[in-house]
Amino acid sequence: MDNNEKLQILKDLISFRTVNGNEHLVTAYIHDLLAKHGISSTFIKYAENRDDLIAEYDTGNPGPVLGFSGHADVVHEGALSTWTTPPFEPNVRDNRLYGRGAADMKGGLAGLTIAFISLVESKSVHNGILRLYVTMGEEVGELGSKLLADKGYVDDLDAVVIGEPSGVSKERLDAYVDSGGAKFTPELAAKLHQVSHDRKSPEQHFIFFAHKGWLMYEVVAHGKAAHSSMPKMGINAIDMLVNYYLKEKQLYQSIQATDPILGDTVYAPTIIAGGKQINSIPDIASLKVKVRTIPEFDNQTIIKKLHQLIDHLNQQPGYNLTIDITSKRPVINHPGSAIIDIAQKAGAHHLHESLDLPTIGVSLGTDASEYTRVNQKMDVVVLGPGNTTSHQHDEYIDLDTYYNMIETYKEIGQQYLN
Repeated sequence: MDNNEKLQILKDLISFRTVNGNEHLVTAYIHDLLAKHGISSTFIKYAENRDDLIAEYDTGNPGPVLGFSGHADVVHEGALSTWTTPPFEPNVRDNRLYGRGAADMKGGLAGLTIAFISLVESKSVHNGILRLYVTMGEEVGELGSKLLADKGYVDDLDAVVIGEPSGVSKERLDAYVDSGGAKFTPELAAKLHQVSHDRKSPEQHFIFFAHKGWLMYEVVAHGKAAHSSMPKMGINAIDMLVNYYLKEKQLYQSIQATDPILGDTVYAPTIIAGGKQINSIPDIASLKVKVRTIPEFDNQTIIKKLHQLIDHLNQQPGYNLTIDITSKRPVINHPGSAIIDIAQKAGAHHLHESLDLPTIGVSLGTDASEYTRVNQKMDVVVLGPGNTTSHQHDEYIDLDTYYNMIETYKEIGQQYLN
């Protein structure tokens, strides 16, 4: 497969608007692409027009089971006026491919799929099993990976490579190191600041061998509507919610625990809403929050404290608060595992970057939270083309990195399964 075909596959995937839905457009495309190369695959249905896809190559010889995993959904494109070119019409400029999902993570998904096809066709893996996973609904709750985990499709995995974007452009590298989104040793931070201005490569990629878990929840205050001229006749849900929010904020500020690999708990209230019109006392107000969690102050500890806070407030007159929580566990892999050593050496051979895939822990989440929920023995490598333009306008992927990452994935498969 030449670079023109590799580029076209990625363009095709980006052109599908799979914003938390319609992922069958992607899984059907990859199903047909695999079929063109004589490889069968299976749909695992979640809902109408939403499914996962699995393909497998069994060498017939004893050996480990390696997974290649990528998700088909993307985040919303935001305001179209902020994009230089339409987000679902992939556009190449200055050796970059622009479009929603280019970095997160249709670049990684295309790269893993192409590497899988190449390894199967060349029969260059001789031991164990290589499996390709395409998941849906990752961005809003890891729905597809949960489906696979619940149905036993990852129980036998020894290792998984997840193709999430793990790179940073050199012009953003200094800010990234200082952002708190990843945990760096002082020595690595100094090296990264040093190479941030060199011209050896446009980006620096990492292996994420650990990432935080997360809590996603909504707190709803239930008040009583009234005319704004008679506010005492009602119960203002906004007042109730604001008081709760201030106490919740104090809870997170009191956390002392930290993790040597993942750093601190990250608390991010992101959406607050209440009221319908200016002359009515609001009867409903809500707060949505995303928290990145660490083992030392784990999900269940936070959930318990949130319920205690709400129960305490609900004992006061006029309070009626409810909470709905989704929880995903942290992932921590041993940095000395075989798959990480193999991945670092493969990256050194093919990516030609300033540093050879340093291993770091990060605040983001991946499908690995669900995979390791049912299979804690597996090793996890998060490694993919793409960068920190994920979730932003004019999201892009560097094309040389995309092509080189495909070769990196191929070498990982060959070395791990031989």
